[in-house]
Amino acid sequence: MPEHFTGRRNLIFLATFLLCIPALFTGFMGDDYLHYALLNADLPIAKPDDLSLFGLFSFINGDPERNRLLMDYSLIPWWTYSELKYAFWRPLSELSHWLDYQLWPNQPWLMHLHNIVWYMGALVLIAKLYQRFQPGEGAALLALFLYALDSSHGFTISWISNRNALLALLFGLLTLYFHCRWRDENRSILLLCALSSQLMALFSAELGISVFGYIGAYALFMDRKGPVKGVLAAIPYFVVIVIWWVIYKDAGFGAAHADAYYVDPATQPTAFVVAAIERLPVLLASQWGLIPADLYTLTPGDKQAYSVLCGLFLLFVLVPVCALLRRNKTTLFWLCGMVFSILPALAASPYDRLLLFPGIGAAGLLGHFIHMIWVKKVRPGNAAMRFYTLAVFGILALFHLILAPLLLPVMTYSTKLMAEAVSDKPSYFDEVEDIANKRLVLFSPPLASSLAIAGLRFYRNEPMPERIWTITTLEGEFNTRADGHKMVITREGGFMANPTEESVRNLKKYPFKNGDRVELSGLTIEVSKTGSTGRPTELTLLFDDPVSSDQYQFLKWNPAMNRYEKFEIN
Repeated sequence: MPEHFTGRRNLIFLATFLLCIPALFTGFMGDDYLHYALLNADLPIAKPDDLSLFGLFSFINGDPERNRLLMDYSLIPWWTYSELKYAFWRPLSELSHWLDYQLWPNQPWLMHLHNIVWYMGALVLIAKLYQRFQPGEGAALLALFLYALDSSHGFTISWISNRNALLALLFGLLTLYFHCRWRDENRSILLLCALSSQLMALFSAELGISVFGYIGAYALFMDRKGPVKGVLAAIPYFVVIVIWWVIYKDAGFGAAHADAYYVDPATQPTAFVVAAIERLPVLLASQWGLIPADLYTLTPGDKQAYSVLCGLFLLFVLVPVCALLRRNKTTLFWLCGMVFSILPALAASPYDRLLLFPGIGAAGLLGHFIHMIWVKKVRPGNAAMRFYTLAVFGILALFHLILAPLLLPVMTYSTKLMAEAVSDKPSYFDEVEDIANKRLVLFSPPLASSLAIAGLRFYRNEPMPERIWTITTLEGEFNTRADGHKMVITREGGFMANPTEESVRNLKKYPFKNGDRVELSGLTIEVSKTGSTGRPTELTLLFDDPVSSDQYQFLKWNPAMNRYEKFEIN
């Protein structure tokens, strides 16, 4: 075992790299296929007319006409709200993906290695941060170990499309590094480096805003010139964020009508506050505990009780931690930095991949706490408090010193497991001849699989159908009748039956009404009848050509046979 800080730090780096190796074997998942198509294929859908370089993160930009084109290729469901928007300005991240496809377009393992390199670079800066602020090398190394081997980072490291978070982390850390040096050395060039790094973080991902939480915490508790001058010194960073945000919004970026996953604090301030109160304990409980925040997002039904339980757990573990460390000024820095940095992430549904920034403060606190109990043998004087503190120490040590490192390789491989959970079989149409001149009308493919059809076919360099219209992703019996250009189809339970399908349209805000029409290229879908909740129960499909035309292929997915069969029309 190395005796010096550098040697032990490098040992942690090596362990982290080795535990991230499973990511190299995970291949593509989800948006990776779309990015591949956007950077390699001659798409029938042009890049959005915005400030993005390639449209990798602004593909769904809220333009109703564009959204209808996406529906024509089953990239989004036809029932999607017409102005749904997931459009993010991440030019630096786009550039990193473009570089992948210039250097190793058919080698996903090198793209995963690219992700790992960014994470390792961030760890170098985090080590410097802990060495600067932790009370001793032992506490600094413990904090580094806890952060580097945190299993909640595994998914982010592994998913190629989520590299934007890793870039934002590294440039955010550079911002804090240069800011601290500027405040100590008072050299203007360091301020310029800090502001440039902050801009790079913002151009990587919206998550780059989070570093301002640590700059604010530094200003209040660690600035050697006092909190007033510290706050004044933080103003330039706030100005950069405001300028970036004004340009960002003016250029049309952001999320809209996407309540299932995003709440825009600028346009929905009240909804954001309500969501933030519920999401904050969920994310922090995941950071301090072991149950992924993703569970909250992916579980249907009322989630307030889950949030309350998370809040109680958080209170349970933080009380003894903060009580033991209350006399150290870095405690408030880590604690407030953790909380401040998580605030921008509360606009999105809770996922562990949002914990990169708050994890810095959490690992700083926990590393110091474990060092005080384990190495320094510090104990509270009160017997009950001593028992309580040692119990929390045992739980946190088990979670973060033992289980988290063991789970890190599992989580870095989790993208492979998730990708395999979405069957690619519905993207094969071997029985369809001359598919490039056919319009596919699909019934009952799984939702996730239906959205991946176009991307998978581009990736496999297979001909694209002229249209891919997914009418429903639900199974069951359908009553149909066709006459000329018209086909009427009913389903007893309706055509939207679960929260996942409703994630692209909030039926409470935008219920379907009888007579609503969705105009696609060659097909009009009319909602003939609806249920009490606004779900369509009968659809009238109006085709440009007779239903009997050879250019249409009506196919129904058979999950038992794992293939399409001809859809019978009365």
